[in-house]
Amino acid sequence: MKKYILIAATVIMAFAAKAQVNNLPLIGNKFTFGIDGGLAIPSSDYGSTSTSSSSSNANGFAKMGFCYDAYAGFKFSKLIGAMVQYGASMNSFNTSDLGSNYSSSGGYTVTSYLVGPYMSITLLKIKIEAKLLGGLVSSNYPTLTESTSFAGVSSSVVSSFSTGSSFGYCAGAKIKYMMIGGMLGIGLGLDYLGSDVSFKGTNTETVPGLPPSTTSTNPKMSIGILQATLGLSLDI
Repeated sequence: MKKYILIAATVIMAFAAKAQVNNLPLIGNKFTFGIDGGLAIPSSDYGSTSTSSSSSNANGFAKMGFCYDAYAGFKFSKLIGAMVQYGASMNSFNTSDLGSNYSSSGGYTVTSYLVGPYMSITLLKIKIEAKLLGGLVSSNYPTLTESTSFAGVSSSVVSSFSTGSSFGYCAGAKIKYMMIGGMLGIGLGLDYLGSDVSFKGTNTETVPGLPPSTTSTNPKMSIGILQATLGLSLDI
Protein backbone atom coordinates (compact mmCIF):
# COMPACT_ATOMS: atom_id res chain seq x y z
CA MET A 1 0.00 0.00 0.00
CA LYS A 2 2.89 2.38 0.81
CA LYS A 3 4.25 1.87 -2.71
CA TYR A 4 0.89 2.69 -4.34
CA ILE A 5 0.50 5.93 -2.37
CA LEU A 6 4.00 7.04 -3.35
CA ILE A 7 3.21 6.24 -6.99
CA ALA A 8 -0.09 8.14 -6.81
CA ALA A 9 1.58 11.21 -5.34
CA THR A 10 4.25 11.11 -8.06
CA VAL A 11 1.67 10.75 -10.84
CA ILE A 12 -0.35 13.71 -9.55
CA MET A 13 2.77 15.86 -9.36
CA ALA A 14 3.80 14.86 -12.90
CA PHE A 15 0.32 15.63 -14.25
CA ALA A 16 0.29 18.98 -12.49
CA ALA A 17 3.67 19.89 -13.96
CA LYS A 18 2.48 18.90 -17.46
CA ALA A 19 -0.67 20.96 -16.99
CA GLN A 20 1.40 24.00 -16.11
CA VAL A 21 3.49 23.55 -19.27
CA ASN A 22 0.37 23.24 -21.41
CA ASN A 23 -1.20 26.35 -19.79
CA LEU A 24 -4.43 24.68 -18.74
CA PRO A 25 -6.95 27.08 -17.13
CA LEU A 26 -5.99 26.36 -13.53
CA ILE A 27 -7.50 28.27 -10.63
CA GLY A 28 -5.22 28.64 -7.62
CA ASN A 29 -5.04 30.06 -4.10
CA LYS A 30 -1.79 31.08 -2.45
CA PHE A 31 -2.59 29.87 1.07
CA THR A 32 -4.29 26.75 2.37
CA PHE A 33 -5.14 25.88 5.98
CA GLY A 34 -6.90 22.71 7.02
CA ILE A 35 -7.69 19.95 9.49
CA ASP A 36 -8.31 16.25 8.85
CA GLY A 37 -9.51 13.32 10.92
CA GLY A 38 -10.08 9.66 10.24
CA LEU A 39 -8.81 6.10 10.55
CA ALA A 40 -5.24 5.12 11.49
CA ILE A 41 -4.53 1.64 10.12
CA PRO A 42 -1.27 0.15 11.49
CA SER A 43 1.16 -1.71 9.24
CA SER A 44 4.82 -2.79 9.19
CA ASP A 45 6.22 -3.88 12.59
CA TYR A 46 3.86 -1.41 14.27
CA GLY A 47 0.83 -3.45 13.24
CA SER A 48 2.43 -6.88 13.56
CA THR A 49 0.89 -9.25 16.12
CA SER A 50 3.64 -11.89 16.04
CA THR A 51 6.30 -12.17 18.75
CA SER A 52 9.66 -10.90 17.52
CA SER A 53 12.47 -13.44 17.58
CA SER A 54 15.10 -10.73 18.17
CA SER A 55 15.49 -8.66 21.33
CA SER A 56 16.69 -5.73 19.18
CA ASN A 57 13.42 -5.55 17.22
CA ALA A 58 9.92 -4.96 18.54
CA ASN A 59 6.49 -5.54 17.11
CA GLY A 60 3.73 -3.12 17.97
CA PHE A 61 0.53 -5.18 18.33
CA ALA A 62 -1.27 -1.95 17.41
CA LYS A 63 -4.99 -1.98 16.63
CA MET A 64 -6.85 0.23 14.19
CA GLY A 65 -7.27 3.67 15.68
CA PHE A 66 -7.94 7.33 15.04
CA CYS A 67 -5.77 10.08 13.54
CA TYR A 68 -5.95 13.82 12.99
CA ASP A 69 -3.73 16.53 11.53
CA ALA A 70 -3.55 20.27 11.00
CA TYR A 71 -1.60 21.88 8.19
CA ALA A 72 -0.76 25.13 6.41
CA GLY A 73 0.58 25.57 2.92
CA PHE A 74 1.86 28.38 0.73
CA LYS A 75 2.05 28.16 -3.07
CA PHE A 76 4.90 30.13 -4.62
CA SER A 77 3.78 29.22 -8.15
CA LYS A 78 0.50 28.15 -9.77
CA LEU A 79 1.02 24.55 -8.77
CA ILE A 80 3.94 24.10 -6.38
CA GLY A 81 4.20 25.11 -2.75
CA ALA A 82 5.53 24.27 0.69
CA MET A 83 3.55 22.76 3.55
CA VAL A 84 3.98 22.30 7.29
CA GLN A 85 1.90 19.70 9.11
CA TYR A 86 1.34 18.43 12.63
CA GLY A 87 -0.35 15.08 13.07
CA ALA A 88 -1.15 12.45 15.68
CA SER A 89 -2.35 8.85 15.53
CA MET A 90 -3.79 6.96 18.49
CA ASN A 91 -3.84 3.15 18.47
CA SER A 92 -4.59 0.77 21.32
CA PHE A 93 -2.32 -2.19 22.19
CA ASN A 94 -3.61 -5.66 21.31
CA THR A 95 -2.55 -7.64 24.41
CA SER A 96 -4.89 -10.54 23.53
CA ASP A 97 -2.53 -11.60 20.73
CA LEU A 98 0.53 -11.17 22.93
CA GLY A 99 -0.81 -13.54 25.60
CA SER A 100 -3.33 -13.70 28.43
CA ASN A 101 -0.61 -13.18 31.04
CA TYR A 102 0.27 -9.75 29.61
CA SER A 103 -1.27 -6.36 30.34
CA SER A 104 -0.41 -2.90 29.05
CA SER A 105 -0.53 0.58 30.55
CA GLY A 106 -2.46 1.92 27.57
CA GLY A 107 -1.99 2.50 23.87
CA TYR A 108 0.15 4.42 21.41
CA THR A 109 0.31 8.06 20.46
CA VAL A 110 2.43 8.68 17.36
CA THR A 111 3.06 12.37 16.65
CA SER A 112 4.69 13.96 13.62
CA TYR A 113 6.11 17.41 12.80
CA LEU A 114 6.62 17.56 9.06
CA VAL A 115 7.52 19.97 6.27
CA GLY A 116 7.99 19.60 2.55
CA PRO A 117 6.71 20.27 -0.97
CA TYR A 118 3.18 19.83 -2.22
CA MET A 119 1.40 20.30 -5.52
CA SER A 120 -2.15 21.38 -6.18
CA ILE A 121 -4.22 21.54 -9.35
CA THR A 122 -7.77 22.93 -9.52
CA LEU A 123 -10.17 22.24 -12.36
CA LEU A 124 -13.55 23.91 -11.87
CA LYS A 125 -14.63 22.92 -8.34
CA ILE A 126 -12.34 19.92 -7.91
CA LYS A 127 -8.89 20.32 -6.41
CA ILE A 128 -6.31 17.50 -6.41
CA GLU A 129 -3.32 17.69 -4.09
CA ALA A 130 -0.21 15.59 -3.51
CA LYS A 131 2.45 15.98 -0.82
CA LEU A 132 5.75 14.46 0.25
CA LEU A 133 6.75 15.65 3.71
CA GLY A 134 9.56 14.77 6.09
CA GLY A 135 10.49 15.57 9.66
CA LEU A 136 10.36 14.34 13.25
CA VAL A 137 8.17 11.37 14.22
CA SER A 138 7.92 10.30 17.87
CA SER A 139 6.08 7.48 19.61
CA ASN A 140 5.68 5.98 23.03
CA TYR A 141 5.74 2.23 23.68
CA PRO A 142 3.25 1.14 26.37
CA THR A 143 4.54 -0.32 29.63
CA LEU A 144 4.01 -4.09 29.58
CA THR A 145 3.54 -6.37 32.58
CA GLU A 146 4.00 -10.14 32.28
CA SER A 147 2.61 -12.10 35.23
CA THR A 148 3.57 -15.73 35.78
CA SER A 149 2.96 -18.33 38.44
CA PHE A 150 5.01 -21.47 39.13
CA ALA A 151 4.55 -23.87 42.02
CA GLY A 152 2.26 -21.42 43.72
CA VAL A 153 4.79 -18.57 43.50
CA SER A 154 3.75 -15.53 41.47
CA SER A 155 6.27 -13.27 39.75
CA SER A 156 6.14 -10.43 37.27
CA VAL A 157 8.30 -8.69 34.69
CA VAL A 158 7.57 -5.02 33.99
CA SER A 159 8.97 -3.62 30.73
CA SER A 160 8.96 0.17 30.54
CA PHE A 161 10.21 2.37 27.70
CA SER A 162 11.07 5.99 27.09
CA THR A 163 9.51 7.85 24.17
CA GLY A 164 11.41 7.26 20.94
CA SER A 165 11.83 9.61 17.99
CA SER A 166 13.41 9.54 14.55
CA PHE A 167 13.18 10.98 11.07
CA GLY A 168 9.98 10.04 9.27
CA TYR A 169 8.01 10.88 6.16
CA CYS A 170 4.44 11.25 4.98
CA ALA A 171 3.35 10.70 1.37
CA GLY A 172 -0.23 11.39 0.45
CA ALA A 173 -2.87 12.50 -2.01
CA LYS A 174 -6.19 14.28 -1.53
CA ILE A 175 -9.20 15.25 -3.61
CA LYS A 176 -11.28 18.23 -2.48
CA TYR A 177 -14.60 19.71 -3.52
CA MET A 178 -14.39 23.50 -3.36
CA MET A 179 -17.31 25.73 -2.34
CA ILE A 180 -17.98 29.41 -1.57
CA GLY A 181 -16.03 30.77 -4.49
CA GLY A 182 -13.31 28.14 -4.20
CA MET A 183 -12.42 29.09 -0.61
CA LEU A 184 -13.93 26.29 1.48
CA GLY A 185 -13.02 22.70 0.66
CA ILE A 186 -14.23 19.27 1.80
CA GLY A 187 -11.62 16.64 1.08
CA LEU A 188 -10.92 12.92 1.15
CA GLY A 189 -7.28 12.00 1.71
CA LEU A 190 -5.04 8.95 1.87
CA ASP A 191 -1.62 9.25 3.54
CA TYR A 192 1.14 6.88 4.57
CA LEU A 193 3.29 7.78 7.58
CA GLY A 194 6.54 5.86 8.03
CA SER A 195 9.49 5.91 10.43
CA ASP A 196 11.98 3.64 12.24
CA VAL A 197 11.91 4.50 15.94
CA SER A 198 14.27 3.25 18.66
CA PHE A 199 13.29 2.99 22.32
CA LYS A 200 15.29 2.79 25.54
CA GLY A 201 13.74 0.39 28.02
CA THR A 202 14.21 -1.58 31.20
CA ASN A 203 12.88 -5.00 32.23
CA THR A 204 12.33 -5.30 35.98
CA GLU A 205 11.67 -8.80 37.32
CA THR A 206 10.08 -9.16 40.74
CA VAL A 207 10.09 -12.51 42.58
CA PRO A 208 8.83 -12.79 46.19
CA GLY A 209 11.72 -13.14 48.61
CA LEU A 210 14.33 -11.86 46.15
CA PRO A 211 15.50 -8.33 45.30
CA PRO A 212 14.20 -6.99 41.97
CA SER A 213 16.54 -7.51 39.02
CA THR A 214 16.74 -5.02 36.16
CA THR A 215 18.10 -5.37 32.64
CA SER A 216 18.21 -2.80 29.87
CA THR A 217 16.88 -3.16 26.34
CA ASN A 218 16.97 -0.93 23.26
CA PRO A 219 14.44 -2.25 20.73
CA LYS A 220 13.74 -0.70 17.35
CA MET A 221 10.37 -0.70 15.61
CA SER A 222 9.39 0.14 12.05
CA ILE A 223 6.25 2.28 12.22
CA GLY A 224 3.84 2.36 9.31
CA ILE A 225 0.39 3.96 9.47
CA LEU A 226 -2.11 4.22 6.63
CA GLN A 227 -4.36 7.22 7.27
CA ALA A 228 -7.73 7.57 5.55
CA THR A 229 -9.15 10.99 6.37
CA LEU A 230 -11.99 13.45 5.82
CA GLY A 231 -11.24 17.12 6.30
CA LEU A 232 -12.01 20.79 5.83
CA SER A 233 -9.76 23.44 4.34
CA LEU A 234 -9.75 27.19 3.85
CA ASP A 235 -7.97 28.30 0.68
CA ILE A 236 -7.35 32.01 0.18
